[in-house]
Amino acid sequence: MKICIVGLGNMGQSIYDALERGGFEVVGCDKEDDLSEKVIGADAVVIAVKPQSFESIGSGADLSGKLVISIMAGVSVEKIIKVLGSKKIVRVMPNLPLQVGAAFSGWYASDDVLNEEKDAIVDILMSFGTEVEVDNEDDIDKITALSGSGPAYYYYMNRALRMKAMDMGLSEEQARKIARGTFLGAAKLLEEGEDCSGKLISKISSRGGTTEAAVKHL
Repeated sequence: MKICIVGLGNMGQSIYDALERGGFEVVGCDKEDDLSEKVIGADAVVIAVKPQSFESIGSGADLSGKLVISIMAGVSVEKIIKVLGSKKIVRVMPNLPLQVGAAFSGWYASDDVLNEEKDAIVDILMSFGTEVEVDNEDDIDKITALSGSGPAYYYYMNRALRMKAMDMGLSEEQARKIARGTFLGAAKLLEEGEDCSGKLISKISSRGGTTEAAVKHL
């Protein structure tokens, strides 16, 4: 499968690299490139430009009939169809861990996207993480708020744990290892073991203990 990536910023380049590692034939298209040439023979086109730069793409090439995958936040399927001409539109919201091949991506496909094309979308997204399809386009914005912003909440807690460790007299290196190791281990247990945060919290918490008190405070 040949995929053209339009826009090679941080996210676009990360997708390019992940797809290339996954065995896809990938072509990149940046500002100075001729889009009409780059999309020749492409089975899918990934739009990874900033929303404010999006409308200029419509005049750069004929994408009618192409499978278009947009990672632009806030740009609706209706608008993408209007600008690009293709009715085969997939909106995808990956998050920052895409950079290390561990993204969570929510996606929504327009009615004209065929089942075999949806299968291809799953293959594409699984090359840089995990995915879930939603049936309602509005749910994409909900996923953006949850998984898009979600990593920042974990990073905030990681930083708080590290800073507290240093306040308690541990070295910066020790604090970093404690915070990093704690979060990585907790995530691995959630992924491979008990798939219920509540049960895992109960296993750590003792009645009247410090963990129970801290969780109640949070």
